[in-house]
Amino acid sequence: MRRGSIRPHDGRAGPLWRLACLLCLIQPPGALATEADPDIVVLRNGDIHQGTLQTERLAFTTPYGPLSLPLERLTELRAGPAGAAADRLLTIEGEGFTGTLTTTELALSRVDGPALQISAADVAQIRFTPRRSRPTHLGTPDLVETRDGDLFRARVLDEVIHLRNAAGTHEISISTVHLLDLQPEQDGLLHAQVRFTIHGIHTQGVLLDKACTVETRSGDRLTLPASALAAVAFRVLPTEQDLTGHLSLVSCRHSPCVVIRDPLRDGTLGPEMVALRAGSFIRGDLHVEGRTDEQPPTPVTLARPFAIGKYELTFEEYDRFAVATGRTKPDDSGWGRGRRPVINVSWNDAVAYGDWLSEQTGQRYRLPTDAEWEYAARGGTDTRFWWGDELGTANANCAGCGSLWDARGTAPVGRFPPNPFGVYDTAGNVFEWVADCYHETFAVAPADGSAYENPAGCGQRVYRGGSWGFPPREIRSSNRWRDFPTGSSDDMGFRLVRELAP
Repeated sequence: MRRGSIRPHDGRAGPLWRLACLLCLIQPPGALATEADPDIVVLRNGDIHQGTLQTERLAFTTPYGPLSLPLERLTELRAGPAGAAADRLLTIEGEGFTGTLTTTELALSRVDGPALQISAADVAQIRFTPRRSRPTHLGTPDLVETRDGDLFRARVLDEVIHLRNAAGTHEISISTVHLLDLQPEQDGLLHAQVRFTIHGIHTQGVLLDKACTVETRSGDRLTLPASALAAVAFRVLPTEQDLTGHLSLVSCRHSPCVVIRDPLRDGTLGPEMVALRAGSFIRGDLHVEGRTDEQPPTPVTLARPFAIGKYELTFEEYDRFAVATGRTKPDDSGWGRGRRPVINVSWNDAVAYGDWLSEQTGQRYRLPTDAEWEYAARGGTDTRFWWGDELGTANANCAGCGSLWDARGTAPVGRFPPNPFGVYDTAGNVFEWVADCYHETFAVAPADGSAYENPAGCGQRVYRGGSWGFPPREIRSSNRWRDFPTGSSDDMGFRLVRELAP
């Protein structure tokens, strides 16, 4: 389970990065689109055309049924390989659908030339200009995530969930459910974890239902096999809210969450970052039950505010960097990519991603210091875990936490309640690299929360937070581990800090 291989960086720029640069020249990042801005159509042969698409809707077929989406809601179409049902359609609300574009011909009116008829089979990418908003189908407060990475708002039409566990067979009203998580197991059954709306109470068992029927925001009905579902969050979206919180829209308990998402050069958005005030706390093992490198408990004052990743960085986010820079994508250990936390990445890989994101956004991104990480992970608490001194059940993913993923692998990010600062998965799931050189005592650590750098050289770097394969004592807020900066494993990931003005 520990230690993986390091993959070399060959320094080549990938084709998507070259395309992104070209699109930046056509429409500079950060520019506000107007109704006069063109749609941009990129063909498979490399030709690029600008104009206005003369259609109101696109027909798109998913594995679960057909969709008819108005252009006013679309931001991008990414065509898959020719002949493959792997097109990707993205909406202004942050939805994503995988399937096949079934509109066969597109008409593009152009200012500098005659109208152009384009075969959909020749299209590699379309960037849609925002259009004047029109009324769309409302009443879609639920959020659906599929196993192939689709994420969209809908209204679940089923009224009950049927679950079997050791206590018998249960019929659960959907009106009482907040979050349904699903995980297929080797026994061929679909194991489910149901978190209720009342006090976060949950139950687990085998899902007996074979399918789920939903109505999308555009009024289309889809029937999804239960085996295709990853999760459903119920009544988490008001009718006009974007999907910025994915499956974990919960307010901070200490103060309202301020979430920052910086645009990249191609106009898409970077990772969600939770802004935190400057403050003081006691770092280290307050219960005298850890190792000596968690001692002595030491006051730390962070003089500057900062923003930290709301979630552990995902494969979806890291893979984009890998493609753009020509790096080999890290192995996912067979658990899937998408919104699962990236694993098998070294400290050096994490630093490289932060440098790339800084260059893309014009903001300073980096690994958190050891002190910044613990400050954010504790969420203002001084207990063993951010939720208290007792482990409880299904509060995190570890070997013995009582979740669907215990000791089996990573969970998608955001599947457990956030801490009081609105930060997710700081306990368990994957270890997280921080900036500091390893030191055996907090007595030498900077009191201002900056990173410790050993004057004699840094042989090993610190990582925090515990993981899916380690016991509960290793997911305590003060727990620390170390490894060489080239080390990587299937339980090691990271999240970044974005620096803020004081």
